Amino acid sequence: MADSSDASAQPAFLSGGGEMARLIAALDWSRTPLGPLAGWPEHIRHATALMLRSQVPIVMLWGPSGVMIYNDAYGVFAGTRHPRLLGSNVLEGWPEVADFNAHVMKVGLAGGTLHYEDQELVLDRHGRAESAWLNLDYSPMLDDQGHPAGVMAIVVETTAKVAAERRVRGERERLMQLFEQAPSFMAVLAGPEHRFESLNPAYQRLVGGRDLLGRTVSEALPDAAAQGYVKLLDSVYETGRAYTAQSALFSADTGGQPEEHFLDFVYQPIRDDSGAVTHIFVEGVDVTARVRGEQRRAAMAGLSERLREVRDPGAIGHASAQMLGMMLGASRAGYCSVDHEAEVVRIDRDWVRGAGASVSGEHRLRDYGDFVDVLKRDEVVAIADVHEDPLTRDHRERFDEVSVRTLVNVPVVEQGRLVALLFVHDDHPRAWSADDIGLIREVAHRTRVAVERARGERALQDREERLLRSDRRKDEFLATLAHELRNPLAPIRNAVHLLGAADREGRFADIRELMERQVNHMVRLVDDLIEVSRISRGLITLRHEAVSLRDIVDAAVESSRPLIDRERHRLTLRFDGPAPWVRGDPVRLTQLLVNLLNNAARYTDAGGLIDVSLSREGGEAVLTVTDNGIGIAAEQLPRLFELFSQLDRSHSRSQGGLGIGLSLAQTLARLHGGQLSAASEGLGLGSRFQLRLPEIAAPEVVERETALDDAPLSARLLLVDDNRDAADTTAELLRLMGAEVEVAYDGATALTTVRVLRPDAVLLDIGMPDMDGHEVARRLRDMAPEIGHPRLIALTGWGQEQDREKTRAAGFDEHMVKPVDVEALRQTLRAGR
Repeated sequence: MADSSDASAQPAFLSGGGEMARLIAALDWSRTPLGPLAGWPEHIRHATALMLRSQVPIVMLWGPSGVMIYNDAYGVFAGTRHPRLLGSNVLEGWPEVADFNAHVMKVGLAGGTLHYEDQELVLDRHGRAESAWLNLDYSPMLDDQGHPAGVMAIVVETTAKVAAERRVRGERERLMQLFEQAPSFMAVLAGPEHRFESLNPAYQRLVGGRDLLGRTVSEALPDAAAQGYVKLLDSVYETGRAYTAQSALFSADTGGQPEEHFLDFVYQPIRDDSGAVTHIFVEGVDVTARVRGEQRRAAMAGLSERLREVRDPGAIGHASAQMLGMMLGASRAGYCSVDHEAEVVRIDRDWVRGAGASVSGEHRLRDYGDFVDVLKRDEVVAIADVHEDPLTRDHRERFDEVSVRTLVNVPVVEQGRLVALLFVHDDHPRAWSADDIGLIREVAHRTRVAVERARGERALQDREERLLRSDRRKDEFLATLAHELRNPLAPIRNAVHLLGAADREGRFADIRELMERQVNHMVRLVDDLIEVSRISRGLITLRHEAVSLRDIVDAAVESSRPLIDRERHRLTLRFDGPAPWVRGDPVRLTQLLVNLLNNAARYTDAGGLIDVSLSREGGEAVLTVTDNGIGIAAEQLPRLFELFSQLDRSHSRSQGGLGIGLSLAQTLARLHGGQLSAASEGLGLGSRFQLRLPEIAAPEVVERETALDDAPLSARLLLVDDNRDAADTTAELLRLMGAEVEVAYDGATALTTVRVLRPDAVLLDIGMPDMDGHEVARRLRDMAPEIGHPRLIALTGWGQEQDREKTRAAGFDEHMVKPVDVEALRQTLRAGR
């Protein structure tokens, strides 16, 4: 029902009051405690006028019952309860919050004020009860006498803000939960001094639980600073560029033994609104297990490869111990045999770190504790601290004598008997992981297999040698003869080169050429003798690779060129189309052709013709060497390739040879599945040698080695040889090449000198009286942590395959036979740098 006053004429105090002014003017206020609109007292009129013009939601609660008058903004807040709320009592208008409003009325009418921020109230504004969050300010409204007559409520809804804050807070809490629970390590570093502002438990574990919050990286982690990580942070902070690392090594020093970690991580700069770097976010993953696994797999692959090559059981055990000790960072390791009944171990050779002491020899296991019973049960003994473990603590003095504080013993048990043992020692307490023990077990197994294989091969070889003893006497004589010839040839060849360096005017060039020629001839003769010896014993092992016969021709011509040029022969090379390819050993094939070319040069008068041609015939590659020399009598052709045959070459200026070269060439041809034949029209009519080999398809890609330059040989070398003539002349030649050379005439002096010199390479003679070159090489390899890893080159008169196997087993990188070609030695030294 409308007010009795004229509704169309609004009172002046409602002017400009918007929609609510119209509704207030139209309402029958006589039904409310406030009475007709025209009779409202001045303080209500004045307050209403101010309220209606406010953009903030405001409701006035008049009188003890709290009659509501509100503005347009509050009408929006009221939802579907508007406009029914206008003129109603507040407790009835909002029954769901009647108690709350009763308290408001009580305080306000008593002259008090109330303030609420983000106050949650459950209101029914849209046909359903729902939570709303409000900022509420209540203050008393006074009548004309200054007494509280009502309460003014300023209502600002913050529901959207509270929901947003809750979402943000929830996201932050989830992020913090992820931060705390993340398997990766995380930290936030503030400012240029990199002060820890926050970090997660994974980061804390990485650094050993140290106190970090509020401290700088340099203060809290001096080990990280010492390893250069603070400098990296400085760079990220200064440049604003992120830094990423893969498998970076961090050695965490927490007061005990440093613990190595490999880390993948990123340093990510954090910027403020102006773009300036204020923080650095650190996030990464500890990949130590992955890296260690890769290292161990690579080490095991390398060990398997090395064990396949080594034939000596002692060298096999030492190779395994060396790999294991270095991989685990131990102080000592070894593989030894065990007498099951006597409980005695026999350590022939162990690996020790640096200058550590060896424990080689015999030891009673009971002298070191009761763990032998565990070993006999085929169980691993892993002791973190021998001073504390019940199995060893009563024998701590014995362990202290050999600098052992922690150990792992892996037994090798066969048919219920303890037959061998692989041990790893360290000189400080250490917890052995399951991965460590698994690695040691695997190495023990592989070592045992390799040792037994080597022993079996040795036994088989011994049986074969007994069967071939009579033949071996001849072969051993030839090998010894070759060794004795090569040793004096070495200083002679060196002297020839030194004379060349001194004879700048070339006055003795002819003499030097003669000497060099004769030395080379003797070297080839010795090589052929050894080759014949090896063939007779069935010891030749051919490489089988794709070979271009053009490359074989080029290499053989280069080797034979000095002899051909000296005799002023004219050499022609003819190739019918692309060079054919065969499968074989390039060194042996070159040797075969060199023998043919040297034969042609030697038995052709000066100024003769030598022709080399390549062709294909019916799936075969054909290499032909033709000369216009003295030829071969018809009756001599059938015996041409016989070993030690002495054919009549009286028409030649050559005195002939031992009948080895052509026999060797025929044998090498047959070993390659081919055939070497000879033809001649007779004496004085020249000769033709033809090599036929099965042809193969040419590979798609052929890689060629690039020639080395003639730059000075900048290297630090140690030369060890008890033959002073050979040592001094070789050293002088190396110095002329530009190398820095120290000489030792015995093994003991070499081991002392190497610590001071720390050479790039060591050139070792094998047959020295006090300590042979094999033993010197093994000791040098054991000294690797102290002297580095110099290349070891054997310079020896022994050149058979078993001699090369021995040098490989001793740790040599190269095996060169005396007298060593100067250029070959130069290239070997330069190629290894």
